Amino acid sequence: MSSIPLKHERRVRRLPPPRGEPFYTAIHWTGWRYLQVAIGYILLVPVRLLLTAILLSPVYLTAKLVSMTIEEDENGMRWHKPWERKLMQSVQFFGKAALWCMGFTRIVVKGQQAEYKDARFLLISPHTSIFDSIILGSFSFGCVMSLKSNLKVPLVGSLLAASEAIIVSDKNKSHQEAVSDVIRRRLESPRATIPVVIFPEGTVHSGRGLIEFKQGAFKYGLPVQPLVLRMGKDPNWTTWSYHHSMLSSFLHTLACPYNPLEIQFLPVYNPAESEIANTSLFSKNVRDYIANFMGLPASEHSRVDMDLMGIALKHHLPHWAGNVEYGILRDELSLNSQCLKDLMKKFAGLKDAHDGYLTAEDFIRYLRWHVAEDVMKLFNLCDTQGRGKISFREYAIAYADLFRPYCEEDVFVKRVFRFLCQAQGDAAQTGEASCCMTSQSLGAA
Repeated sequence: MSSIPLKHERRVRRLPPPRGEPFYTAIHWTGWRYLQVAIGYILLVPVRLLLTAILLSPVYLTAKLVSMTIEEDENGMRWHKPWERKLMQSVQFFGKAALWCMGFTRIVVKGQQAEYKDARFLLISPHTSIFDSIILGSFSFGCVMSLKSNLKVPLVGSLLAASEAIIVSDKNKSHQEAVSDVIRRRLESPRATIPVVIFPEGTVHSGRGLIEFKQGAFKYGLPVQPLVLRMGKDPNWTTWSYHHSMLSSFLHTLACPYNPLEIQFLPVYNPAESEIANTSLFSKNVRDYIANFMGLPASEHSRVDMDLMGIALKHHLPHWAGNVEYGILRDELSLNSQCLKDLMKKFAGLKDAHDGYLTAEDFIRYLRWHVAEDVMKLFNLCDTQGRGKISFREYAIAYADLFRPYCEEDVFVKRVFRFLCQAQGDAAQTGEASCCMTSQSLGAA
């Protein structure tokens, strides 16, 4: 076989490693912690669940009544009448009482919510727990957003139907287009008096840092007000992420003797002209503003990282294999989420030992190349850390820098190279044709 002519100008970029693992929560169990949980599950959890259920009964009845009378205009916007607004205040009362029964006996609210004319969006961050939504419903800071399918969920559906929630249906449009349209109609309505509440991170995480903000709330170029939530004596105890499910985080929180909660409104963030013109810059600066206030790091992780971790676990790889800090790979390498998910599945099938790394032996065995020198040349280019093994992140970077430039310029070129690789055999594995076969083997379409 001819050698692989990887051009000298081809280099694999050395991107910084991912900053932290925001979707993984590890609880450090000690003898005292085991004893506390045992006592809490025996004495506190049953009582708190019973009291919470009792308090939710009038909430359900009130919400059901209001949902039957609330007005909906021609644009699908819901508006409360004065008496309905008064009635919904009782829902907030019972919600706060339910929080107290769940152990949130010390709730501190700092700062002041801005008037609607000064801030049309209220951004809640970090988003770490199922309790974030309960807190939002108990204090009624603004109108929430929800998919239409959630109206069928018991209790939650009744509360959404009884509120001025923005209900999004993506039946005929993409979800992003539907969200943009309904928010714009809400902002343009003269009847709007409360801000749109958004969790800009778009998913829950460990709370040890802030992840990438989605740009939906920033594309309008309007002032926003951040709202910071801090809860629990140990953040790992209340967060909902990998290795700590929603149910376990909920029950563990109920098992704690008490759970402090701090709600803090930050000053309104007014965008500069450069931020109004650049939505990405606007969202990043607001995230960094909140992160600096909280003393937390900020990273470019997103929901895609969580999805990749799920694929890794499904294919018996360690969870950290999917921790790539997607925003960096997207911006630096133009790798989209679907491409990375396909590469992860390919990566998982390249070896039998699922320790999260590929070795040179794995390359030789999988690619069936007889020229070890060429295999090592390729492997060393991919091994940017010089560890003698390649992580999935290095694998994805190598794919983008080494092989995609040959095989993804357009579909026709890919098909021609594939034909050459199949028709001409080993002797034809030179130049772009060789790189095409390599990229097909290692993950290209």
